[in-house]
Amino acid sequence: MAGEKEKGRRKVMDAQRLAALLQRGAGRALVIDSRTFSEYNALHVLSSVNVCCSKLVKRRLQQDKVSVTELLQPNSKAKVNLCRKQEVVVYDQSTKDASLLSKDSFLSILLGKLEGSFAQVSLLTADLREAPGHASHFGGAQRAGCGVM
Repeated sequence: MAGEKEKGRRKVMDAQRLAALLQRGAGRALVIDSRTFSEYNALHVLSSVNVCCSKLVKRRLQQDKVSVTELLQPNSKAKVNLCRKQEVVVYDQSTKDASLLSKDSFLSILLGKLEGSFAQVSLLTADLREAPGHASHFGGAQRAGCGVM
C-alpha cells in the first residue's frame, strides 16, 4: 500500500498515509503519541493519546503488570476497544527507521504489546514539526494555545 512499508517485522507509515486515514474518519485510527507530556502538549495530532515513556511504565509493560487497555484508557477520551479492527499508529518524533530500534527501548516494547492486541500497528516516520501543512494534514494538529481542539 502506498505510504506504508514493512521494515523487518515493523510496519511504518508516512505523513500522507496518516492524513488519508484520519480524513476517512477518526474512529478508523488510534494515534498513540509516545513523546513526553511537554512535547505532546506543544504539538500533537488531534484525538491522539499520549502514553508516557517513563522507565516505570516501560518496566511495568515488560513485566506484564499493565495491559495495553490500562495504559491507554486513563489518557483516552474514547474507549479503547481491542476487538475492533482499528489501525494503530505510534508516533515518537525521533524514530525514522523501525529496524534500528533496540529490543529494550520503550518504543519497541510498546509496539510489541500493541501488536499483540491490535491487527494493524504502524510507526509514524514523519516529524509533526516539519510536516507541510501539518494542521490540515493530521486532522488538525494542535499547538498549545491555538485552541484547535
